[in-house]
Amino acid sequence: MPEVVDQMNDLDPLQLAWSSLRIVLKGALRKEEFILTRLKAALALEEERRKEAENKVAELEARMAKSVLEAMTWAIEEFKASFKMRNLNVKFGQEAFIKDFKHYEDRMARRFSKLDLSLLKEGKARQRWDHPMPQSILPLSSLHLVGPSLP
Repeated sequence: MPEVVDQMNDLDPLQLAWSSLRIVLKGALRKEEFILTRLKAALALEEERRKEAENKVAELEARMAKSVLEAMTWAIEEFKASFKMRNLNVKFGQEAFIKDFKHYEDRMARRFSKLDLSLLKEGKARQRWDHPMPQSILPLSSLHLVGPSLP
């Protein structure tokens, strides 16, 4: 150490100031580089955590979508098995039948405009069938069909 002091005595005060400043700046630079390295490591760690969080969010969203789909499927299956669904099916079938019947009734009225279709009206049909059946109308059981018999 005494040698360093001797070397310092030989230096010009301006050189001494610059030399001291260089030593101080080198120390500050090392300290800043150390801090920068630690900040880069912290930033990389934070980036890794952010990516892990994004992956977890994506995984949870996928699981949630799957759970919602399963819940919807279960609810639909439960509804299909319910009496309410059965009643809706019956009601729909009845409405479709009535609509089709009216449609074909209108077609028949247009196609056979000269025929008396009053028989199709409910009140008149009952009145006519209250009378005995004419002999010219044979019951279906009296018909003999040609061809193979049905099981």
